[in-house]
Amino acid sequence: MKKLLIFHPYLATYRIDLYNRFTKDFEVKVILTGHPKEISGLGFNLEKVNTQAKFNYKYYNQGIYIGRHLLSSIYLKTIKEFQPDIVLAHEYGINTLAAIAGKSLYNYKLFLTCDDSLQMAEGYSRKRKLLRNFIVKHVDGFLVVSTKTQEFLNHLYSNSHCKFIYFPIIQDDKYLEQKINSCKEKAQEYNHNYSLEDKKILLYVGRFDPVKNLPLLLKAYAHTKANNNRLVLVGDGEMKFEVNKLIQELKLNNNVIQTGALYGNDLYAWYYLADFSILASYQEAFGAVVNEALAGGCFAIVSDHAGAHTLIQNNINGFTFKSGDEKDLIEKLALTFKRQKKNTISSIMPKPFEEFYQELLNAFNTQKL
Repeated sequence: MKKLLIFHPYLATYRIDLYNRFTKDFEVKVILTGHPKEISGLGFNLEKVNTQAKFNYKYYNQGIYIGRHLLSSIYLKTIKEFQPDIVLAHEYGINTLAAIAGKSLYNYKLFLTCDDSLQMAEGYSRKRKLLRNFIVKHVDGFLVVSTKTQEFLNHLYSNSHCKFIYFPIIQDDKYLEQKINSCKEKAQEYNHNYSLEDKKILLYVGRFDPVKNLPLLLKAYAHTKANNNRLVLVGDGEMKFEVNKLIQELKLNNNVIQTGALYGNDLYAWYYLADFSILASYQEAFGAVVNEALAGGCFAIVSDHAGAHTLIQNNINGFTFKSGDEKDLIEKLALTFKRQKKNTISSIMPKPFEEFYQELLNAFNTQKL
């Protein structure tokens, strides 16, 4: 069996299914080098994610951090000891540069994950462009999370041997659908506590952060609120006061439900209950919550500045709206609220996780050393 070595800051809910799936085709080893402060501030239960791992992994933080990047000998040391056939590095950090340095010595294929949305990929500084140019010349492929980013990079590096492979930030929809369906009892509890019987529910999940554009969402929702619909905000953060103030000013108190930050089954129960979901960000590398919502059968409205908008098939599983355009969002919300409540908890992803995975596996296998 071929060996796959992965460098990443930490195990994440949105990648654990991919890493576990790798174990059916590779001997997998994962080295995790995230800064302790970054890890302590994650918005999910890391210990619970760690227990799901079906592969050999180790957290390592001995060395010097340059920003969030660990300067250490662990990368080349692990490569030498493990002798991988494929290395999957993360972004443009020290781990990637170390993997490039070892590539000619140990003769492996080198890929990296790149979580840029199109707007992020287009907006690089001069220094970052030079770094990207260097890395493209020395790796076999980028895993990109947006088809728009893929198209941009294919055009920019049309003569490069490096391949740009579309693999969004997704969980296994079969497992995710099962998790959401298992939360029926909790969803019924929410239904009773918030008097949601026969109400159409629009769900937002995420931080209360400026980039999430919650003021735009609330202003647009104010034009489409009705007795038979509710907006549920799951999250917390620095904009909590501003959000509460705006809800008061827009007279949305009776239509908006705030739950605070939720995780696990407490969160999945809202995906079970909700009919629609919304991500209005003006900057978002991807937006993993869109995958979760679609797996729960929630018709999704997504900003075109979020990488996850490439999961949307307009009028089939959601709508894409122009980032920052209140009129466009109002129109999409109005059309969405005209739809029927969902009647089943089944995935409406454009294609299943396994198809995405097989395309990635094919790319790994077809790239030449």
